Amino acid sequence: MSATSRYRYLFSPLRIGPVVVRNRIVFSAHLTNYAEDGLPSQQHADYYAARAAGGVGLIITEEHSTHPTDWPYEKLIHGFHRAVIPGYRNITAAVHAHDVPIFAQLNHNGGQASSMFSRLPVWAPSPVPDPMFREVPKAVERHEIAEIIAGYGTVAGHCAEGGFDGIELQCSHSSSCAGSCRPRRTSARTRTAARCRAGPGSCLRSSMPCARLSGPTARWACGSAAMS
Repeated sequence: MSATSRYRYLFSPLRIGPVVVRNRIVFSAHLTNYAEDGLPSQQHADYYAARAAGGVGLIITEEHSTHPTDWPYEKLIHGFHRAVIPGYRNITAAVHAHDVPIFAQLNHNGGQASSMFSRLPVWAPSPVPDPMFREVPKAVERHEIAEIIAGYGTVAGHCAEGGFDGIELQCSHSSSCAGSCRPRRTSARTRTAARCRAGPGSCLRSSMPCARLSGPTARWACGSAAMS
């Protein structure tokens, strides 16, 4: 029995919004440390093109930062700068040459960031330090939350201009979106104030605008591209 017949779903096409992938093998997002001065490099293009040539159905790049306060490691792609667009086009052209679609992952790391590189306060849902980074962040105000959300739209627009077929929002372990949904990461004072202002059951809704609004903002900015 051939591999294609034994794993017929794995090797069958799949539609993701407007994008059709030729199989269900996904090269998922992970750190490469290939960025140069916050910009995508030729090494990025070569790296992803080699994986496309290997036969994957979809490639998802490493994270692209959505705001200047988000700089957890030195060689991060600063997606909020328009200067990334030529590098984006270089990457997407290299991957599309193998008839493989490519998505970009968008993220704001929240408390899992460092002021060592940005020289700016770390922005997070509350001033509770992350166990790994151990830096006390600045609890974001409402206007700063709006700024982070707008950043997702900005980077999604840059990705669309750069030829990406879609975007992925990082909402797991290291993101403001996830951090705003974790009761342990939201201070008792903030939770109490939220309950007092808006009544029982309102705490979770008030602490997670980033998670609720980043997706629609990015969707509007990336137009017809897919979003995961």
